[in-house]
Amino acid sequence: MSCLLQLLLMLRKPSQHLGRIGTLIACLWLTGTQVAQAEGSRTLYPSGATGNRSNLEWRMDSLYGGLLTRRTLLKVYAVQGENILLGSSNTRSSAEILVFNPGRVTGQSGSETVPVSSSADFRCSAQRTNLGNPARGRITDRTMELAGPQSISGTGNTSGYVPCYYTAPRTGVYDVVFFGPNTTQGNPDGSINNFSTDNNSQGNSVAAWDVTVRSNDINSTQDFPGRLFTYYLTLFTGGNRRFLNFSIYPVTNDGYQYRITLRGLDPDGFVVYGNQVGFFDSDGKTPLYRDVIGGDENLADLESGVSLARPQFATFLNLPNQAALSAVTRYDINGNQLLGSIPLIPVRPSVSDLKFLGKFNQNTSVVNQGGTFTFNSSIAGNYQLVISRDGIDFDPTNPNNRALRGVMFNLGIQSVDWNGQDNSGVAFPVGTYPARIRVHAGEYHFPLLDAENNVNGGPTIELLNETNPLGRYQAFYDDRGYRTLAGTTVGTVGQVLCAATGTTRPSPPASNAITGFDSRGSERSFGVSTNTPQPNQRCGGSFGNTKGLDIWTYFPSNTETAPVRIIDNPSANLRLVKRITALNNIAYTDVIDDPADSSDDSSRNWTMNYIVGRTGKGITAADSVPVKPGDSLEYTIYFLSDGSSAAQNVTICDLIPPNTTFIPNTFNTSTPKDSPTSAGNFGMQLTIDSATVYLSNADDVPDRGQFFAPGTAAPCGANGASVIVPNGAIMLKLNNLPHATAKGTPNSFGFIRFRARVN
Repeated sequence: MSCLLQLLLMLRKPSQHLGRIGTLIACLWLTGTQVAQAEGSRTLYPSGATGNRSNLEWRMDSLYGGLLTRRTLLKVYAVQGENILLGSSNTRSSAEILVFNPGRVTGQSGSETVPVSSSADFRCSAQRTNLGNPARGRITDRTMELAGPQSISGTGNTSGYVPCYYTAPRTGVYDVVFFGPNTTQGNPDGSINNFSTDNNSQGNSVAAWDVTVRSNDINSTQDFPGRLFTYYLTLFTGGNRRFLNFSIYPVTNDGYQYRITLRGLDPDGFVVYGNQVGFFDSDGKTPLYRDVIGGDENLADLESGVSLARPQFATFLNLPNQAALSAVTRYDINGNQLLGSIPLIPVRPSVSDLKFLGKFNQNTSVVNQGGTFTFNSSIAGNYQLVISRDGIDFDPTNPNNRALRGVMFNLGIQSVDWNGQDNSGVAFPVGTYPARIRVHAGEYHFPLLDAENNVNGGPTIELLNETNPLGRYQAFYDDRGYRTLAGTTVGTVGQVLCAATGTTRPSPPASNAITGFDSRGSERSFGVSTNTPQPNQRCGGSFGNTKGLDIWTYFPSNTETAPVRIIDNPSANLRLVKRITALNNIAYTDVIDDPADSSDDSSRNWTMNYIVGRTGKGITAADSVPVKPGDSLEYTIYFLSDGSSAAQNVTICDLIPPNTTFIPNTFNTSTPKDSPTSAGNFGMQLTIDSATVYLSNADDVPDRGQFFAPGTAAPCGANGASVIVPNGAIMLKLNNLPHATAKGTPNSFGFIRFRARVN
């Protein structure tokens, strides 16, 4: 059906075709081009294809720190009753193609657990024997490869190969394995360049391979494209100067579909895959947005604690079939399965309500102390928050700015911590700076692992099913040295990464960090090295040798901005006011400002009418406290932290007044206790904000109070020095008290209370 006819039908009956909008958009992009109706090596290398061939590998040795097993595990979606047709260029009598039913292959992407061959649900060799046709499942020349499979009955497409076939017992995704002629792990992949059925040159790989889905009609020759995909293609060219030009079709977890065209990439052994982060920074979870340097071609011993990330996104050989897309398993950034399916229509991102809570207060922090940003994201995806030093330049790679980047696993309110420093580890100075955030949907990274040479600057990355504000072909790269989150460096910061003398390097060494570059151009070309690759020498040979080079793209949201104010280190202040608040258990409720204590009891941050009681100094008749021997006096010490920073490690020591004796058991029947296991009597009350606890007189942990008997040493001297207290003392540990910014600010104020009897 033509794109135009699909559009007309959707306009006439839109409610019946909403699920097909994504496919239609892709179709509109490709109007005027011929979409391959095939699934396999004939898709990657159709008639008239330029460049060279790379073979499909199946080995069992581990690559890249154990993240990948050196093999290609293919996935194919089939409806119950449909036939999966199979063939390869492996012509040995033991040539094997395996199929496993849905759910039998398990584990993390890249290192899945594949059952043993003998337990496969389908083996081509067994069908070849059972049907008595040794040619079944063999692609023996280029004509057969391009023609694809004959009909199962042999009556249709007779120039094609005779296929093995498996009838799907149920609807789902099947795993397909192609073995090369040599199945021993240590055997080499040979030296394939173009199509060949020579078993020695194929080694552990196959030059031609095919997985085609057709109906249950054994006479059918109609292929169902868009069903075959993988999470990683492990490929082998057999040497350098064998340039690859094929295209693949990855799709992100949130439904953004791309076409990736290699355009002259020149590796030897190579892995094609995509994920959401490229590589990890030194914390093992933050996207790096830079390259990595390893000690050999398998990228062992990466510099400065950065690390590789697993394959994550499904990669199709054609535009994805919608039913197949809905059945694809999604993986997170660590290669673990996620719930849910890929949406058929990608969701555009938006961000709102960016706020900064500094260590001082809202929008304000102290030099080198930072704070926390919060924002609301409409999607689960990646975020990029940049604090600009000059308010104009928001380049996330500028050493004077600070870029905070990460992955959001859920939509909604997000929280991001900042340590107060710029990208180079220097604290932001006093001033006000704008912070700007945007979130990314459809973020796709295409890591080039040990890619060696790159003639034309590819790959080209093209968004197919949305209109990217950045541009349809825009992408990003950064091949410069950098500083990790741990403070170590890779290469020389700001300069292009190392390579052998005389090797061509990308120029410029990085794309524009905000707008990207047109990936159809030659900007990232690093040519063909005249040096012999040195796989075990860090930075030896070509620019792409022993490196992981990242190229990425995304669909940006709107931007939100919030101010960040940085002030000098503030000072703490603790106000103390002491009052007599009861006589013989009768409370005094007088509100008195003592002229002698005006600096303490008149602060604007005391809660209204909070300080009550009398001074006992006889200032006025009402203030005078007439007492006689045997009376009980209740003393209350009010405290308020109202400096420009929190009061740290606060301990209050108060002497028992002369001519009185501390009453040790005043609060014995009260609850709650500061420590239920505290020993001894409870002679002190502590109230912070509206929370009250009672403290024992003993030195017991975690109880914060202690009574010191008359004549003993107590930490009541200057700066907590120990002194002899003739009439005894109480001590309370208030620990840290946040500073008050308004009346009633929680936890910045309270009081300590005890009672003494007049002698």
